[in-house]
Amino acid sequence: MYHQYCCARFGIRHEVSREDGMNLRVVKRHPDERPDGRHVYRFYVTPGYSVGQEVKRLNIRYCPFCGTDLYAFYRSDRFVNEEPGNL
Repeated sequence: MYHQYCCARFGIRHEVSREDGMNLRVVKRHPDERPDGRHVYRFYVTPGYSVGQEVKRLNIRYCPFCGTDLYAFYRSDRFVNEEPGNL
């Protein structure tokens, strides 16, 4: 089930509902909103939250579990699990 992820622990935290505990959110940013101009996706660690609620988030580049470079590993929209305006 989690073989598509860099590691099972990332997969578990990615697939959990945004309302449940600590989770990993993947957001595809519009080209004009990319600070570095080239990375399409952003990766965040967030606590559980509801849409419309102010969200505390930690922008990450490396998997907190296995150390994989997320920008290099995740290159598909199928991993996007959050809309840009929600975070």
